[in-house]
Amino acid sequence: MSPEIIIGIGIAGIVLLTFVGKLLPKSQPKEKQFKCSRCGTFSPHTERTIEAWRNNKTKFFCKECHAKWLQSRPPLEREQFSSRGSSKSGCLGVVVLFALVPLVGFFLVQAYV
Repeated sequence: MSPEIIIGIGIAGIVLLTFVGKLLPKSQPKEKQFKCSRCGTFSPHTERTIEAWRNNKTKFFCKECHAKWLQSRPPLEREQFSSRGSSKSGCLGVVVLFALVPLVGFFLVQAYV
């Protein structure tokens, strides 16, 4: 096999592993509810608290206490905290890049052969 084919297969394998990794379920906390560290009420886990749990946080806050905390922050800092979890851009660009690299390599090889 030629080096171009080996490189193309390697890149395709990486892209395939990336897709498989995205399809696998992410870890979840065992408990369905948590005790709010501020007011002490029991609340069900949300995407925000599950993501905090995945980041090894040990204190969780209910939606109301989190909203109060956000309101106490300065406007610029508040915008940073409220938009941090919702930004999921960039993955598609990386996938397209990995898909285009072997294609461009193939066309370059064909042009110079």
